[in-house]
Amino acid sequence: MSFEKRRDAAVKELKDSAIWRSNAMPPLILALWRFGVKARPPHYNSFIKNAGVMGLWFAIMWGLLMWVIEWGSSGYPVTVAIVIAIMAGILFGVLMGAYYKWSARRNRLSKWEDLALKEDASE
Repeated sequence: MSFEKRRDAAVKELKDSAIWRSNAMPPLILALWRFGVKARPPHYNSFIKNAGVMGLWFAIMWGLLMWVIEWGSSGYPVTVAIVIAIMAGILFGVLMGAYYKWSARRNRLSKWEDLALKEDASE
């Protein structure tokens, strides 16, 4: 089954669930789809993938923001700032990975691989 058919089945399943649209399909995912990137909605990713991607993104963006706003002018050593940003990214990533895994189970979402079977059965 093509990515687009699975994506459409996932979007339908997410719309039918109690998950908020902005949570089910974050703006970054919608932007990636517009550029042709084949990215799954976060509810259909593994815990490790969600934790890694979200933790890395958070560590970089939050670390840079903190450096510009506070740490750079306060005389923080760069290595300390990097370690703090990495620790914050790990915490954020683990929490977000756990949230998406919990939310997918709570809303009884299909696994990504099973969306093909659901879509074929409904046709």
